Amino acid sequence: MSIHFEWNTDLSVGEATIDTQHQQLLAQVNKLIDAMVYGAGSEEVASAVAFLGQYANEHLDYEEAYMERLGFKDLAHHKTIHDDFRKKYIDFKTQLEAGMTAESVLIEMEKFLGQWWLGHIGYEDRKYHEALGAPA
Repeated sequence: MSIHFEWNTDLSVGEATIDTQHQQLLAQVNKLIDAMVYGAGSEEVASAVAFLGQYANEHLDYEEAYMERLGFKDLAHHKTIHDDFRKKYIDFKTQLEAGMTAESVLIEMEKFLGQWWLGHIGYEDRKYHEALGAPA
């Protein structure tokens, strides 16, 4: 048995597309937790890394455009945090391509995404939700 992160309305930023994208990331985090518990091959890890690339391109860009449209004053700081996510994705991809074991990459990804879930989505994204007065 493994422990999973769960979505709840406290995590909502009040924008349906962003909430859906966050839920997709949550599902990926939970898959990584399962892979840690039950084992995963290189194909599963490569798929998870590819998901992170797609997430970085689609979600982070969408969220930044949303915050810009609504005039979020701390956007520059938020973009810096997003850039860190993009760099971490490149690190995972490079490690996998360089022959690092799937298990090693998986351990790093699970740790990073767990922290991202709690620190970024659970805390940083709440800042723009609250500052912009978005409905829950």
